[in-house]
Amino acid sequence: MAKNVCIETERMMLRTVTMVDIEDVALTWKLYEHKISHEEAEEAIRWMLGNHERNTPEDFIHLCLAIIHKEDDRFIGWCGLDHRNPCQPNAVLFYLLKEEYWGIGLATEAAKAVLKYAFCKLRLTQVDSGAYAENIASKRVMEKARMRYLGRDKDGGYSFTLTRQEYVKDRRCD
Repeated sequence: MAKNVCIETERMMLRTVTMVDIEDVALTWKLYEHKISHEEAEEAIRWMLGNHERNTPEDFIHLCLAIIHKEDDRFIGWCGLDHRNPCQPNAVLFYLLKEEYWGIGLATEAAKAVLKYAFCKLRLTQVDSGAYAENIASKRVMEKARMRYLGRDKDGGYSFTLTRQEYVKDRRCD
């Protein structure tokens, strides 16, 4: 599997994080909490790169991509797939954007790109996702990405899924 991932969308580049990104990682790793140290950022990058090296379709662990906004060449958030929880049978789609980039469709664009990568490149069989009950915007992202709504989870949040078979039924893997 490719260690360096680069997915281009109309308005963004989703790419593997490198050591060049230490400052952006330090500022955004815990986006809603606080800045982390450069040492913690370096450790996070090494962890991400290690996962990229170990990922295979048969043993997928974690894919964390930086979201770069093409218009201003800024590091604006994260997206990817996580499959580290042994209680979760499928990889889970995630996305996180800086607040000033909310409401203009970038999360949906990133989610669609990651789902295409998951099913067409990684050939995963199913991807799940979810959102807190109060996060209606994130629920809408999953709906627009054409994930299937499963209902409320045990905490009252929204639960979604999409299988590879559902994905390729009406979308192409080019």
